[in-house]
Amino acid sequence: MSKICTFLVCCFFVFSASASASASDSINVGTSYSLNSKVLNEARSYLVYLPPSYNEGNRHYPVLYVLDGDIHRFKGIVGVVEALSTETLSNQITEVIVVAIPNTVRSKDLTPSILPEWKFNGVVLERFEETGQAKKFLSFLEKELIPTIKKSFRVSEKKILVGESFGGLFSAFVLIHSQSSFSDYLIVDPTALWDNDYLNKEYSVIKNTQTVKANVYFAFANNSNIGEIGITNYQWGSKFASNISENTNDEIKFLKQYFENENHGTVALMAWYNGLRFLLSNPDK
Repeated sequence: MSKICTFLVCCFFVFSASASASASDSINVGTSYSLNSKVLNEARSYLVYLPPSYNEGNRHYPVLYVLDGDIHRFKGIVGVVEALSTETLSNQITEVIVVAIPNTVRSKDLTPSILPEWKFNGVVLERFEETGQAKKFLSFLEKELIPTIKKSFRVSEKKILVGESFGGLFSAFVLIHSQSSFSDYLIVDPTALWDNDYLNKEYSVIKNTQTVKANVYFAFANNSNIGEIGITNYQWGSKFASNISENTNDEIKFLKQYFENENHGTVALMAWYNGLRFLLSNPDK
């Protein structure tokens, strides 16, 4: 009996020490900040991830600006970034700083035109209280958030905008109207259905007056499961990507990929993996 008691006591102390050590370990992926925006007239939070080598020298890093940047998307894309940029997966991309921007009113910030009722073929897809403030949100990024990041961290001139769905629509809007705000664009399954083919209509007005000088990666999902809406969204989005491709030169990196086995809700991870490797390939590999 005494041997059994001794064994149980030993197990208890081993377990307690293990549990204590486990509980005291903290794994942080980033830090949350807040910025009082005069442009938007509201406080906006943002999340920042710094690469493992950040505190080891004076190196300057590219910055990944991630739209729809809630904590789940932030942790997801940071996981992909850190894995691809460290020895875990053979240093396939260069290390980057990640800045994720959570939404307040998503339909307001990320849509480029006022559209209280979003229709397709006469059918109302969705109704919104606020839309069409993409220009103002871009001004917030250009005049407030990006300068704040530049002042607070060691950043290079390489800035990548990452957007999916409405975020992809916004990213495409920036590419059309203010492409120099970012050096690279990672656009995932954009809402090309917005405002009856808004992107192609807008781009047709200006495509002969400017050449695309930013690197661009497009990812498209197979949304045929939702019928004509999904098929048309891909057709219009793919047409827009092709128009961008036709207006680039040989010095610009451009890639468009279609993921037949992914839908609108599942394509992000494949897009991040392929898009980051395309835009941030490690020159030393």
